[in-house]
Amino acid sequence: MTTIEAELKLRLADPACLTSILETPLLQEMSSQPPCKQTLETTYYDTPDQSLLRSRLSYRLRLADGEWVATVKADGTSDGGLHQRAEFNVPVNNPLPEIAPFLTTEIGARLSEAVGDFPLEPVFSTKFDRHIRNLITPDGSVIELAIDDGEIIAGDKRQAILELELELKAGQPQSLIWLGALLAAEFPLLPERDSKLYRATLLAGLADGLASDTPLPSPVKKISTAFPARQVLCQTMIYYIHEAIRAQQSFLSAPNDTGTLQELQNMLQKIYALLEFTQPLLPLEEYLRWQKELTAWDTQLSRIRDFAIFQHAWDELTEYTAQTIPNTPGKQVLTSLLAGKSETIRTNFYAKAARGQLTPVFLGLWSYLQTYAEQSLDDNILFKEFSRDRLAEWLTQFLDQGSNLTLTNPELVQQIDLSGKRLQYILEALAAALPHSTELLAARLEKLQEVLSSIQNITLTPIFLHEVVKASASRLTHRDAGLITGWQLAKSAAAKSGWKKAWSKVTKAASKQKKLKPLDEYALKMRSPEI
Repeated sequence: MTTIEAELKLRLADPACLTSILETPLLQEMSSQPPCKQTLETTYYDTPDQSLLRSRLSYRLRLADGEWVATVKADGTSDGGLHQRAEFNVPVNNPLPEIAPFLTTEIGARLSEAVGDFPLEPVFSTKFDRHIRNLITPDGSVIELAIDDGEIIAGDKRQAILELELELKAGQPQSLIWLGALLAAEFPLLPERDSKLYRATLLAGLADGLASDTPLPSPVKKISTAFPARQVLCQTMIYYIHEAIRAQQSFLSAPNDTGTLQELQNMLQKIYALLEFTQPLLPLEEYLRWQKELTAWDTQLSRIRDFAIFQHAWDELTEYTAQTIPNTPGKQVLTSLLAGKSETIRTNFYAKAARGQLTPVFLGLWSYLQTYAEQSLDDNILFKEFSRDRLAEWLTQFLDQGSNLTLTNPELVQQIDLSGKRLQYILEALAAALPHSTELLAARLEKLQEVLSSIQNITLTPIFLHEVVKASASRLTHRDAGLITGWQLAKSAAAKSGWKKAWSKVTKAASKQKKLKPLDEYALKMRSPEI
């Protein structure tokens, strides 16, 4: 009667692949029977004041194969499309909503308190065809694969349902991620963080004050210092994979919001930084594989970000000239050229993400890390020891780069920018298990990134201008190119003047990291390098 439901939800990005998924040889090898189909009609009930929803409970009646089943679900988490919640099922004789059959279960008292003396009323419903294949994975886990094709109904509103669910019937939850990764490598699938229930509450206009399924918090705690480093770091990377999946879903819902795209890139870069940080503990082949995958996507996102920064600089310049030089002659043709180029590269990335091309990376790395974290290996190094030595190594390298930096050398500026950024991400991701003094260092590194980014913008200007100006023979276009080049040069020069102060603050914060033992051997210079 009572189970803990665990299922991975994946949205089909292309309706045409429904049949081909069910018939793929991958699934045929794990199933001894052909797929079957059910038509499921479900009605969700609540009190007039939505007491069940506010109590993180749901009550539904479902008709399947001529039989009625009442179900109560409680609480639940949703991480990267993996949904887990308590589920209570009771066969009933009629479609009348009653809580009496559940009163003898462990959810009974809570359900009774939420409902009180109020009647249960229908609030929304779903109707869909469920295509099912029962599978046994190589590790012996039993999984029900179901593709639901239908709709959510809330009054006169409708929303399509087309999703694949992998529900664990017996075995290990990581088998769901493993199978999801294999399917996503073959078909266009997207992790679905929102349950049908939550999507229905949105459709019905009942979601105010309610939250979607609760994500799990970061696994890094103070006590993590006493755990194996491999376990802590693998679970932390999985946490940020979940965050990246959340950011991707936000971006796909609001592709014109620059914040959603920036958040997606930040999460990918944190995963990359953690992967590099963990590298000594990982098999080289696996490390290089996932490093290559993450680099390819970060390169695409960096191009979008850098172009957006360049476009913003042009907007700043045009606003400045309009205010300081009234009646500026000539049309600023670079504005439309930049807008067109920006739209093209952003649309191209959106198309790839919407087709689920990032999903095999998310699920594949998640599956590998989950399995690797649980393997019985001989490495007994604790997180406290590993993180101390690894951070000391990174910080020492970073300080060496800064002390020998020539700001007129673009390659050296880029190297220290990347080193500082990955160090900042690690300090942020592992903050709960690190000394409090690292918080100041992370903040100082973030400020330093702003200076370095401004210095580097001039190096990108010729690249972007070549792309947008080369096809234009207009003299006005070349005039605008000269204007933006001069503007970026001026901003870069101003940023260089702020380098000394920013670097001094970083070195002072670094000198407070007394617990990073290898730094004792580093003669920390409390001065800025020559410009």
